[in-house]
Amino acid sequence: MIRLIALDLDGTLLGPNFRISEADQAAVAAARDRGVQIALNTARWYGLAQRSARRLELETPLICHNGAHIREPNGDAELLHLQIPTDLAREIAALCDDHGFETYCTVEGVTYMRTPHEIDAQRLPKDMRLAATHAQHVTAPATGILVFGEAAVSAIVEAFGERYASELALPIGESEGVQPYVTITAAGADKGRALRLLCEHIGVPPEETLAIGDAAPDVPMFELAATGVAMGNAPDTVKAQADAIAPSNAESGVAWAIRRFVLEST
Repeated sequence: MIRLIALDLDGTLLGPNFRISEADQAAVAAARDRGVQIALNTARWYGLAQRSARRLELETPLICHNGAHIREPNGDAELLHLQIPTDLAREIAALCDDHGFETYCTVEGVTYMRTPHEIDAQRLPKDMRLAATHAQHVTAPATGILVFGEAAVSAIVEAFGERYASELALPIGESEGVQPYVTITAAGADKGRALRLLCEHIGVPPEETLAIGDAAPDVPMFELAATGVAMGNAPDTVKAQADAIAPSNAESGVAWAIRRFVLEST
């Protein structure tokens, strides 16, 4: 019996328009109402994950930054917070600044954004700020740095992958309709390890867990959970690591997975 669902956001619960479909939202609510815990397990930073959790009325701790940060959705206790040392995080931010890469850098709970998307800075919450450059804001250890684009991924891996292999995790993700991205965190962070810690915290064994995702960083949680479901928009290499393939995120694949493995099996 499934008692915990671990859900990726981008490319999974969020559709191509970055919204949650009515069908997916209804399926999440139905599982939640049956007592199944729902944990968001995402590359996004805490503030963004928290907003999704509130819309879905979730109470399970949130796994953010690909497993580097686990925190209660009400902003209370942290279960885990791995951080990149200040000097190293600043060096990474400086490289991104030099190239103008699309970058999201989280330091002391604030995410600095250099984005191609049109955003009204006046409407941003206090934990999100537009920044033309990032290195100047890295005055403390960083929780994570998310960088988008094929050239950016190659540059980050070339500059830091081998040199800091013992200090950094650099999982690369991509799926249909999403440009490649790299989530830079402290070594030891991954979605599977974080999910195991969460399972221990809430008293649900991995054998009673369903994991749903669409990209390579989701594979470690597939490996831990009783059932791993890849979205239809996932790369073939990710699908090959899953136990089942759902329809795409444009076709409410999360609802399909929850119905098949949770609602119809109880």
